[in-house]
Order: sequence, then C-alpha cells, then structure tokens
Amino acid sequence: MSKKIQMSRNNRWFAGVGVLVGSLALTAVGAEAVPINFSVDVGGTVQYVGGTAPLVINTAPVSAVDNGIAPPLPITGGLLNLVTGDFTSGIATTSGFQSTYDGGGTLTLIGDVGSGSTTLLSGSFLGPVTFDCCLLGSSSLSGLLAVSSVDANLASLLGFHIATGGALGLVQLFDVIPAGPGVAFSGLHAGGVITVVDVIPLPPAVFLMGSGLASLVGLRFCCGRKDRSSV
Repeated sequence: MSKKIQMSRNNRWFAGVGVLVGSLALTAVGAEAVPINFSVDVGGTVQYVGGTAPLVINTAPVSAVDNGIAPPLPITGGLLNLVTGDFTSGIATTSGFQSTYDGGGTLTLIGDVGSGSTTLLSGSFLGPVTFDCCLLGSSSLSGLLAVSSVDANLASLLGFHIATGGALGLVQLFDVIPAGPGVAFSGLHAGGVITVVDVIPLPPAVFLMGSGLASLVGLRFCCGRKDRSSV
C-alpha cells in the first residue's frame, strides 16, 4: 500500500471522528428542553385603564401543572397575577385590533402543591406583550417570559432542572367589547396556559466520551503529520 493511499485513509478517519466529536459537542451545548405547563382557568379579572398604562390580570385561578410526561399535578389555591409593561401602540385587524405592551412588568403565580402555599413561579416579560381583540367577544394575550424563580418543592415533584424562559398564552372574555387600542376596558379572565422551559443537563459520561474521542483525534493527527514528515 502506498503512503499516498495510507495518508488518504488517515484523513478520512480523522474527518469522520472529527464530525462525531463535533456532533457530541453541539449536543452537549444544546441540552434537551422540556415544556412545563401551568393550566390557568376561568376567573379573575383583566383590566386596562387607558393611555400608556399596562394591562393587568388579577387572581386568575391556576389548577394544575404538568411536564408533558407524568399526570398533571394539582395546585390548591393557585392564583396568577401579572402586569405587563406600558401600552406602546395599536393597530386595526380583521377581528378588531391588536395592542402592544412593553416587556418587563411582573408575573407571579402562587399556590400549594403539598407543602403549603408559596410562590410557584415568578418572572417578567422578555419582550413585547401582544393583546389581540376581539373575535366573538374574546381576546388573547401572548408574550415571552424571563423566568426568575420556580419553587424548589415543585421542581422536585416534577423533575424540573433549570427554568430559563417560557411563553404565555391567555384568553379573556368581555360583556362589552373593547372599543380599540388605547381605550380603557375590563373583563373576565377565561383561561389559558403558561409554559416554561425545563433544561435537562446531559450526563457527565457524554462529556467524558467526547473528550476521549477528541484526544484520539489529536493523537492520530499528530501521528499522521509525523508520517508525512518522514516521506
């Protein structure tokens, strides 16, 4: 076998293992993300007093939380309170209008999952919050969350790890449909879901295997260079 053919095979081996190591590294960085869903029920109020004021939801009931795998975990006395950032703009749409509120604000969810009433989830809005109104007398509120805390007991019960962010999707009902963006309104909170993201760290064995393969690649590469230098 010629040295040229041997070098070609060395290069193919090096490239193949390099791709494997690269894949492991990417997998390690992008650890698995699992959604955690809080079920928000009918009740509480939604209100906007007009102008640049924020949108406020008070005492919306929260009944359960699940991780998409195990059965839902009941929440006793669960209540959601949130305040968006200030109203910034509004446009007309085919179903009525859409209002935009600034990020920031606060979101707090209290309740009891077996160890007494406590703050189960808290955070703020990562970016703009959108209020879409008012198809058939109902509206929706959506936005991305920056999670600041998840109760440790709740995390243990459902196997949470690191909650880094999430999203909110809520619905409101109105006896008198809001007139348009920037105009005050109030109504009944009608349900929805708050989803946060649970990031599961990969097992240490993955990192050990990745570093071991990286060492083999380096050794093979060095040997290949030594062989070529002796040609």
